[in-house]
Amino acid sequence: MNKLKLLFLVLFILPLALFAQNKITGVVKSDAGELLPGVTIIVEGTTQGTTTNFNGEYSITAPADGNLMFSFIGYLSQTVPVNGQSAINVVLQQDIEELEQVVVIGYGTVKKSDLTGSVTSVKADELNPGANASVEQALQGRVAGVQISQKSNEPGGGLSISIRGSGSIQAGNEPLYVIDGVIVNNGSVAGTGGVGFTGNQNPRNPLNSLNPSDIASLEVLKDASATAIYGSRGSNGVVIITTKKGKEGKLRVGYDGYYGIQQVYKPLDVLTAQEYKDVLNSIIDLGGGDELQRIDQIEGGGTDWQDLIYRTARTQNHNITMSGGSNNLTYFTSLNYFEQEGLVKGSAIDRYNMRFNLAYDESKKLRAGVSFNGSYIHDDFASTGLGINENGGAIYTAVNYDPVIPSYNEDGSYRKSDFFVGDNPLAILDGEDATAETFRFFGNTYLEYFIMPELSAQVKLGGDVQDVRRDIFIQPFTVSGAGTGGIASIQTGRKDYVSAEGTINYTKEFEQSRLNALLGTTYEYFQTKTFAGDGRGYALPDLGINAIGSGDPLLNNLGSGRTQAKFISYLTRVNYSLMDKYLITASIRADGSSRFGENNKFGYFPSAAIAWKMHNENFMADAGWLSELKPRFSIGSTGNATIGNELTYQTFSAGSQVPFGDAYYSTITPSRIANPDLTWEKAVQIDVGFDFGILENRLTGSFDYFNKETTDLLVYIPQPLNTGFSGQVQNMGGVRNQGFELSLSWDIIRSNDLYWNLAGNLSTLKNEVLNIGDRGDIIRGGLSQIPDFSIITPGEALDSYYGYIVDGIWQEGDDFSVTNDNVQPGDLKFRDLNDDKTINSEDRTIIGKPIPDFTWGLTSNLQFKNFSLDIVMQGVQGIDKLNANLANSMFPNNFRQNRIAEPLLNRWTPSNPSNKYPSFVNPLASGGTTALINTITVEDASYIRLQSVRLGYDVPVENISVFNKLAIYVLAQNLFTVTNYQGTDPGANASGSNTAAIDFNAYPLPRTYMVGLNVEF
Repeated sequence: MNKLKLLFLVLFILPLALFAQNKITGVVKSDAGELLPGVTIIVEGTTQGTTTNFNGEYSITAPADGNLMFSFIGYLSQTVPVNGQSAINVVLQQDIEELEQVVVIGYGTVKKSDLTGSVTSVKADELNPGANASVEQALQGRVAGVQISQKSNEPGGGLSISIRGSGSIQAGNEPLYVIDGVIVNNGSVAGTGGVGFTGNQNPRNPLNSLNPSDIASLEVLKDASATAIYGSRGSNGVVIITTKKGKEGKLRVGYDGYYGIQQVYKPLDVLTAQEYKDVLNSIIDLGGGDELQRIDQIEGGGTDWQDLIYRTARTQNHNITMSGGSNNLTYFTSLNYFEQEGLVKGSAIDRYNMRFNLAYDESKKLRAGVSFNGSYIHDDFASTGLGINENGGAIYTAVNYDPVIPSYNEDGSYRKSDFFVGDNPLAILDGEDATAETFRFFGNTYLEYFIMPELSAQVKLGGDVQDVRRDIFIQPFTVSGAGTGGIASIQTGRKDYVSAEGTINYTKEFEQSRLNALLGTTYEYFQTKTFAGDGRGYALPDLGINAIGSGDPLLNNLGSGRTQAKFISYLTRVNYSLMDKYLITASIRADGSSRFGENNKFGYFPSAAIAWKMHNENFMADAGWLSELKPRFSIGSTGNATIGNELTYQTFSAGSQVPFGDAYYSTITPSRIANPDLTWEKAVQIDVGFDFGILENRLTGSFDYFNKETTDLLVYIPQPLNTGFSGQVQNMGGVRNQGFELSLSWDIIRSNDLYWNLAGNLSTLKNEVLNIGDRGDIIRGGLSQIPDFSIITPGEALDSYYGYIVDGIWQEGDDFSVTNDNVQPGDLKFRDLNDDKTINSEDRTIIGKPIPDFTWGLTSNLQFKNFSLDIVMQGVQGIDKLNANLANSMFPNNFRQNRIAEPLLNRWTPSNPSNKYPSFVNPLASGGTTALINTITVEDASYIRLQSVRLGYDVPVENISVFNKLAIYVLAQNLFTVTNYQGTDPGANASGSNTAAIDFNAYPLPRTYMVGLNVEF
C-alpha cells in the first residue's frame, strides 16, 4: 500500500512541477543604459504577454522551464530562458543596421551617420500614398526646403520644384534629376500648343515616364557640399532616385493596385443665371454697360457651364513585380498601367511602364548590372490653356460664358452667345481635339572591377531617348475652325541623351580612420530634333489629322529644328573619417560645355565640408539620453547651365522673299549677336547645421541655416536698335536665397502592438535680388489680356508683384478735388504715390511676392496591430498670387461675361456703400489696363491642406500558405484646404514659373477617393 501511495504522489506532483508557474519581474534597458518603456514581453509559444512601464519595469507569469521573448522597435529581439528565476533583467542591443543605413549621394553611397552635407533621404514607404502620376507628387510636403507647386492639375500636368529658392531670371530653376546614377534628360520635346489650338500651354511632366512604385529611395541633395559633384548643374539642388533591386531568394511575385474616383474640389463660384441678370441690369441702371446689353429673360432656366464641362473621373493603377535571385545574381522587373481621367471632359492620361533591373555582385571582385525603363504615354488634352482674350479654352469660357442661355439650340447645334466672342464651352471640348503619344526609354549598364579589395574601376553607359508626336485638329463647327474648314497640326520631336562615365574608387579602413577617394570623368551628348506642320481649308474635314496634306496648299505651314550640346567633365572627391568622430569631405568638378562662349568653355566647382560626431566623444559618455549630435559645416560652388543651345553664336533665321528678275528668292537674316564671353551662372552656398537623436533615437532631426548667392545671372539685355538686334543674353546681376530648415521625427509610441510616429518639417526662405547690373528694373509677366505684373529689382524678391495699392472705394461726399481722374462714387480709390493727382504707371509699387515666407509638412503614422492610419498635411505661408480670374471679373474684357460672384454680390451701390469692392460701373476710371494688378487681385495664397488620409489593414497570412503579404486600404486625397484665397487652388501656378505665380483658368484640383490592394506571393 505504501508503494502505491508513493507512486501516486510522484505521478501527481511531477506534472505540477513541470507546469509550475513563476511570477517574474525585471527591468529592461538599452545597451546605452537607458530604461526602455513599451518593450513587448511574450511567453514563447503562447499569446500571454505584457509591456514595460515608463520605468522599464515589467511583471509576468511564466512556466519555470519556459522562455521569454523581448522585442522593441529599433532593437534586436532577444529570447531569455526562465530557468526557474523570479527576476530577469534584460539589456537590448540597438539594431546596427538602422544606424548603418546607406544613403545614395552623387557617384557613390555613404553611411547616413557619416553624411557631412545637407541630404534628406526618403524611402519608398515614406512617399505620399495616392494617385500620383509622377515622383514630385509623391514627394510633396516630405522634405524641408523643397517647395512643389502644380503648374496644372490636368492628368500628367507639370509640376514646379524649387529647392532652397530660385536664383535665376532666365535660366532654369528646376533641380537636376539622377535615376540609378544617370542624369535624365528633363524637359519636354515637342511644343505644348498648336497653331490655332486655344488650350493647354501647360507643359507635361517629364518624370511621368517613371513609375513611382518602382522607387526604392529618393535622396534630395541641398547644400553645395552634396551638389558640387554635379558642378555646372547643381545650383538648383539634385534629386537622386534609386529604383528597386532584386533580393537573394526564391521568386517573389507582387501586385499592388488601386481604383478611385476624382471630383472637382472647388469650382469657381460665379454668378448664377438669376444673379447675373440682376447684377448686370443693376450696373446698367447705374450708368455702366449699354442698354443693348440688358438681360430681358433667362432661357430655359439658364446654364451652369462649369457643371457641363466637369465630370466625376476615374483613376486606376495596376503594378506587377517579380524579383529574386541567387547568391550573386539578382533581378527585379515590373509592369505598370496607370490611368487617370481628367476632371474636364476629354482630358486623360494612360501610361504603360516596364522596368528591368539586373545586378551581379561577386563581392570585392566584380560587379555589373543593367537598369532599364521603358514607357508609353497617351495624353488626351482638353482645350484648357491660358488662351488669348476670349479664346482661352473650355475652362475660361465655362467660367465667363453667358449663363442665361441654354447650351444647345432647338436643332441640336451649339448655342452661341450674341455678346461673347469665344465659343460655346461644349463646342470647344467636342471640336478641339489634341492627343500626344510619348515613347521614352532610359537606363544604364555598368561594370565595376576590383583591382584589389580597396581599389575598383567602374565604367557606366547611360542613355535617355524620348519620341513624341502631338496631333491637333480643330473642327469647322468651332469658332476657330469655321473660316477655314478646320485646322490640323502635327508636331513631332525626338530628344536623345547619351552619357559615358568612368570612375576609380578607393576605400581603405585604417586602425582609427577610414578613407574613400573618387576620381572620374564623364561625357554627355544632347540632341533634339523637331518638326511641325499644319494645314487649313479641308474639303473633307472628317479625315482630320490623317490627311493633313489635303488642305489648301497655300495655307500650309512647315517648320523643323535641331539643337545639340556636349558636356565633358572631370571630378574628384575625398571622404575621410578619423576615430569615427571627425569627418571631412572635399570635392571639385571641372565642366566644359558647348553651350558657353569660346572664352569660358570650362567652369570649376569646388566644395568642402566638415562634421563632428560629438556623441562619440568621451566627455559625452554621461549623456545617455543623447543618441546622436553631429554639427556640420559646408561651403561650395555650383553652376547653372540650363539655357538654350547656341546662345553664344551668331545665328540666322528665314527672312522675307525678295524679287530678283522675274522670280522671288528666299533669304536668311542674322537673328542673334554672338557672345563669346557667355558663361555659367554661379552659386556659392554656405550651410551650417546639425543632426541629433534623443532617447535612443526616438526623437531625431536636423537643423540647417543656408545662404546661397547666385551671380553672373543670364539676363536678356536690350541693344540699341541701330545694331539691328533687339537684345543679347549676357551675364550680370545676383540673387540671394537664405533660410532655416528643421526636420523632426518622433516615435511617440513604439511597441509590437502599437506604434505612432509623428514627423514634420519646416523651412523659411528669404529671396532677394542683389543687383541686375546696368539693366535697370525688369518688368515682365504679361499674359493674354493680363498686363505685365511682376518686377525684378534690387532689394526685393524675384518677380515681386508690381501694381497699385487700393485705399478703398470713392464714396459720396469725398473730396474729389484731390484727383484729376474721371472718378465717381463707387470707383476704386488707388493710392497716388507721387501726388500728381493722376493714377498712372508711375504709381505702381511692389504689392506682394510669389515666394513664401515658410513652408511645412506634417505626417502621422499610427499602427495598431494589423491596422495602420497615415495622415499627410502640408502648408505654405506668406505667399501672394495674382488671381487673374478675379482681375478678369473686376475689369472684364466684355461686359456680357460672367464674373466671380463674391465681388459682384457685395459691390458698391448707393444703398450698399462697400469700401472693398467697386460698383463696376466704370472699372478703368484710372490706371488704365494696368489697374488689373492691385492689392485686391493679388491675394494672400497661404494655405493648409489635408493632403491624404490612408487607412490600411494587413491581413494575417500565417495560415495562408499562398500569400507572403495581403493588405487592403482606403485612401482620400485633398479632403480640405484652409485658405482665404478665392481661386480654385492656391497651390496652382499657370505660368509654369518657379517664381512668377499666376492663377488663370487653372485646371481644378481633384478630390480623390480610392481603394487599394497589395499582395505578395
